[in-house]
Amino acid sequence: MTEATHDSLMLPGCANCWPASPEAAWDARRELRELAMWVDEAHFNVRGLQCVHCSRRFISVFTESIDWINGDDGQSWTTAPVTAAEFAQLEAALPSSIDAALRLVPANRRSLRRDHPSGQDAQIGWTSGIDVCSHD
Repeated sequence: MTEATHDSLMLPGCANCWPASPEAAWDARRELRELAMWVDEAHFNVRGLQCVHCSRRFISVFTESIDWINGDDGQSWTTAPVTAAEFAQLEAALPSSIDAALRLVPANRRSLRRDHPSGQDAQIGWTSGIDVCSHD
């Protein structure tokens, strides 16, 4: 079995990094090891993460919009599992186009989303693909 085939059969991850409930998956996200920080801006970052238990790789996108009136900045995180091949393709494409690179993650790929809109409680749930919210 090739690595690419093996990776695609293993998606999304193990019980440690990708448990059934989105709340548990958000908690488990804290245990992922950072492999790369491709974009590191104050209100936008894109990083590569890896499970320390099963080696599954993930792409994480963070966005923040400043709330100039109330100071309660809206924040959003999207985390999606990727194969080793997708991780490498994304890493190679990022220097030329962030949008094109993030489109390498299949739009129907299950992803974890945590939204904390300005003035509201945080919400955690399953979604699909990588959604880059507006940011400052």
